[in-house]
Amino acid sequence: MRNAMHLTLPRLKEILRRQDPPSWGSNYDPAIRATREEAPARSRFAQVWHERLGRYCHVLSNVEQKALLLALFNSSLFELQEQRILACEPRPHPLASHSFAAGLILPPLRGTIDVCERLDMLERHLWIYVDHPDGTGRVPVPAPFVGDLLLCLQDQDGPYCVNWTIKGTVNEFHLRIAGNKPAKSIEKEMVAVRARYAIEELYYRDAHIPTVQIVDRDIPEMFIQNIKSFLLLKHRAADMDQELYKEICERLQASILTSQPPLEILLSIMHRHGLTLEIAKAAFCRALWQRDVRAELMDEVILIDRPLKSERRDPLQVFSTWFVRQRP
Repeated sequence: MRNAMHLTLPRLKEILRRQDPPSWGSNYDPAIRATREEAPARSRFAQVWHERLGRYCHVLSNVEQKALLLALFNSSLFELQEQRILACEPRPHPLASHSFAAGLILPPLRGTIDVCERLDMLERHLWIYVDHPDGTGRVPVPAPFVGDLLLCLQDQDGPYCVNWTIKGTVNEFHLRIAGNKPAKSIEKEMVAVRARYAIEELYYRDAHIPTVQIVDRDIPEMFIQNIKSFLLLKHRAADMDQELYKEICERLQASILTSQPPLEILLSIMHRHGLTLEIAKAAFCRALWQRDVRAELMDEVILIDRPLKSERRDPLQVFSTWFVRQRP
């Protein structure tokens, strides 16, 4: 979770225009876009296209991008809202306006001001000061915190949300990274940082949404590089004939037992069906991304000319606790 940026009243109005309430699907607009104009100066921002969501997802760090890729890899995910504000005032549950949740009774969000009052942390809330319309001085206006990733998932019991808050290291959940001006008091800085995450956790807990803290070391780099390569190409095979795609998947899965390189299989299918190598590679990536072919992705580099290995660790099982709903 981030503090509000150095907000002006026009900037606050723009954030609320985008996010109060946030839209769904391709119309979703993050509070902070991954652009040079809006992303923090030192951030490693990026935009990641995803066809299921029909839009670019905006991330503001390398570790956020890794977490995003893992979230998108889970087929139980039906929506995702990144850089989503934590509303200051009470609001309906995040899923209340989604068609998947029609007819469900969902607990509301009580707002960060209410959360801060209950935690006796009202002084920790974010405020901006604006000129009073009658010219009598400046008045405080509450400003929203901004979260990282809000996942919308579905299981046998229906739709639910999980909040992911993401940092480079565990220490960053306790102490802000030193900038040009080191903290005057480490103890006060730790209290302030911990307070922000306590506010976020209770804010979502009110709506029965769990918060998961994620750091860079938690997500294996090899796994991320594998699925990132799949995501870059898989959309090019979206319109492939389903019978042909099924044949590719079956032969790729069988090749794990024979140690035949995927490229040999794809070349033979290309010659028979007149496919280009680009589309064949895209089908290979799509099969692994959609888990229509199950191979080892966490501890083996996936290359088209190297035999696939049997799956030893299911990534979604390894990270299963990050996707679990909160029971009331």
